[in-house]
Amino acid sequence: MHDIRTQWGVCLAATLALAACGGTREEDAGSGGESAATDGAAPAAVADGSAALRCPPEVRTELSGPDIIGIRIGMSADEALATTRCALGEDAQVKPGNRWLDRLETHGVELGTQTFTVRKGEHRPCNFQREWQECEGGLKWEHVDEIVTVATPGAPGKETALGVWRTQTFREGSMPPVQALLDALASKYGPPQIAEASDKPRGYTAGYRDLEWMFDQAGQPLAEANPMFSRCRGAVHAYKGNTSARWNDGCGLNIRARVSLSGGNPGLAMELGSAMLHQGELFAQVEAMQAELQQLGQARREAEVQQAGEAGDVRL
Repeated sequence: MHDIRTQWGVCLAATLALAACGGTREEDAGSGGESAATDGAAPAAVADGSAALRCPPEVRTELSGPDIIGIRIGMSADEALATTRCALGEDAQVKPGNRWLDRLETHGVELGTQTFTVRKGEHRPCNFQREWQECEGGLKWEHVDEIVTVATPGAPGKETALGVWRTQTFREGSMPPVQALLDALASKYGPPQIAEASDKPRGYTAGYRDLEWMFDQAGQPLAEANPMFSRCRGAVHAYKGNTSARWNDGCGLNIRARVSLSGGNPGLAMELGSAMLHQGELFAQVEAMQAELQQLGQARREAEVQQAGEAGDVRL
């Protein structure tokens, strides 16, 4: 597991996330209603943070490639959640969701955890009479230090981490130098293919530095001359609150990072966002998931018809 660590009087950990293209997915990590599970289906993942936490987490050693706080593409939902909780701490809040993909036909199959968000920061019990609009799960967040969202789409028992989004919000007095973060990102992921900069103030920020890395399906950096370059870019965003994604078959891994400059001192970073997604693997996962859900749904319907036929004679 790699952390971006910058020495500037204190040691700051700053890691990022990866992203990919091939369809669309819902913005929020909320739950969607599903019907009962199909007999014979594999047990669905329940990555809700209720399991006892053991650190370091147990993950398959064969998983490789870039990471964000140790989360790698291809992890199971349980592996990804355990890795996230170990990184953010046992007290971090976990919010699971059973919907992530837009326009997904479940065929009546109950889905397991399709996405989860883990949040770390300063919070207190919410006063619902005065703060009901700011209450989240009974808590009023005074400051969110870090928030990680992982997309784990898949049929029951095959939920797989294929997208990661992470945002770190630095407090006053603990903001790292912008250049130190940019250097650390390049050291972790290599030279970015795309680097964009803006010094236009917006809200509390004085601008941003945006970086993007793209890899082909073999894991090699995608050259700008490659015909797939324009098709594969922009699969994810790394700014706060945007966990949307798009993906295309034939594309590989995408990584995005955004350093937001402090309005009080543009040389310091007030926020670091990162995102990671594998477009080709997500495309294949969605196709396989749709096919399996259709099969499971058909098997359930046939079983219901057979059971109804055995229930008794038809009287006319």
